[in-house]
Amino acid sequence: DEFWASVADAPPVELAAELPALQETVRALGFPTGGRTLCITEGVVSRVDSIELTPPADTTLVIQIDAAINPGNSGGPVFDSRGYITGVAFCKDVRNCTDNIGYVIPSSVVRTFLDRCGKERHGYTLSPCVPYRWHKLENQSLRAAHKVPHEISGVLLTSVAPFLEGSLKVGDVLLKIDGRKISDDGQIELRGHELIQHRYLLRNKGIGDKTTFVVFRDGQQVECPPVELKDLPPICPRWPDVDYLPEYVILGALALVPLAQGHHWYKECPVELKATIDRWNKRWPGDRDGREQLVLLVTVFAHELTFGYNRGWRVVESYNGTALTSLRQARDLWHQTREQVKEALALRPPVETASSPKSPKSTELGIFVRLGLQSDDDLVLDAHAAMEAEPGVLKTHAIERASWIKGDDKD
Repeated sequence: DEFWASVADAPPVELAAELPALQETVRALGFPTGGRTLCITEGVVSRVDSIELTPPADTTLVIQIDAAINPGNSGGPVFDSRGYITGVAFCKDVRNCTDNIGYVIPSSVVRTFLDRCGKERHGYTLSPCVPYRWHKLENQSLRAAHKVPHEISGVLLTSVAPFLEGSLKVGDVLLKIDGRKISDDGQIELRGHELIQHRYLLRNKGIGDKTTFVVFRDGQQVECPPVELKDLPPICPRWPDVDYLPEYVILGALALVPLAQGHHWYKECPVELKATIDRWNKRWPGDRDGREQLVLLVTVFAHELTFGYNRGWRVVESYNGTALTSLRQARDLWHQTREQVKEALALRPPVETASSPKSPKSTELGIFVRLGLQSDDDLVLDAHAAMEAEPGVLKTHAIERASWIKGDDKD
């Protein structure tokens, strides 16, 4: 409170309306390693470009500066020569072969982010997805195969989202987006002779914004009717635990979760599973065989029930022969099996006295759970034994509840 009171009369800073010029002086402010007071470093704008972020993040527009950026600068403002905030410091290149390469998120990207967090919105609204996949047209054999004249520049569309099939087609050469020409390597002019990947035009728009594409098709240039961009979430989500708690189901002594892109980076993740993530994320919504999620058997807990099973990190394709389309369906099927067990137990004869023969074993109920695993043998559990094992597994591993799936809190 004392801090805010001390700066109450200070004039607010403003975001720059334009990208800074090359070689323009910039100053980075923050509290980085090395002291406790405000640190100001000065440098120049080295370039404006797009860089590939660590997956599952996408590419983003950045300003490269040579002013020192260190731990503690991230999130701090970077001012241009006119006193406007040209962007927000966020990282630097730490490879041994580089020097003085720091990156700033431009004010235009910051402004777009703030607009997507507006008060009239319920939470953050994602940027639209690029609704097609493409290939560069620099190879002469590829151009000849698709009969692309030498004076035509653009990129070849290799896959198109279903909602665009009336406008774009596989095999089209994308020439322009909103009147901006695309080069054979997929770049557009940002300003002057500065180039940037054309995806920037789409990623910087809002969901529902109309976009006009011009393509080369059947020997002619065709201007497609404007289309509204959409969010096209991949079947293996990029951020499964950002907006809500991680989803999971404990089935006896097994842990099931939705397969996500983040699993790609665990050392336990086998190569085949990484390939599965990449392959399925190339499929558009509506072209996923009715699946909403891929179910991953992520953990086989140590228990008598799972003795001899060591097959974690496998995609579960079926439950007792029923193809799985989501984690919620897997949980529903497990609950149905539990009800069958309860009904079977209710129909059994009463337990006899100690001097009489023992009551039938749970396996004599003949109710099992058979999980079909991708590229592996089925995993079979006695359903009654799984029900009896589950409370102990939850207690041993300090798991609060047997499952949680988005929407459960509304029930």
